[in-house]
Amino acid sequence: MMSYCTIWACGLALVQAALAGEAGTAMVEQRTQSFTIGLNGSVADVTPLFGPVREAEWAPDWSPRFIYPAQGVQREGVVFTTSRGHGSDRLCLLTTYDVGNGRVEYVVVTPAFTANEIKIRVVPDGEQHSKATITYRRSALAPEGNDEVAKLDAHWAEQQRIHWETAINEALTKGGIHD
Repeated sequence: MMSYCTIWACGLALVQAALAGEAGTAMVEQRTQSFTIGLNGSVADVTPLFGPVREAEWAPDWSPRFIYPAQGVQREGVVFTTSRGHGSDRLCLLTTYDVGNGRVEYVVVTPAFTANEIKIRVVPDGEQHSKATITYRRSALAPEGNDEVAKLDAHWAEQQRIHWETAINEALTKGGIHD
């Protein structure tokens, strides 16, 4: 059985090929970038903070609009939208939510612009500590998305690493609402 991400990757390849053909010589780009953060909590405590509901505990501007289920939960298959800074909506699908194994994965699409795959892996790092590796694969869906893909570089990863590590560790220090 193919996973959501495998199906998505195959579909994305077809969309990219079609768009490249329509645009003549215009090509779309794809880039992958990762960063790793050290967290002051166990895998079981940390992993839920990467879910669509609990992310609000460390990302104050996080405000997903849940489509399915409408009340918003943390489980595979949740569909929601978020707004980008310049007003376009992103459609998000939580494809993996496995707290026991420290895995959270999303597919995020901004129609006619970019498609993103976000994979988060949380592993133990000593007693009551963990490390999370966050990997983004961003693909332009049209030549206009290439600039957004190009932003996924080492500088971007370092900025994200600092922000995520600081914000999540502050949330862990304060405690929070749990699943």
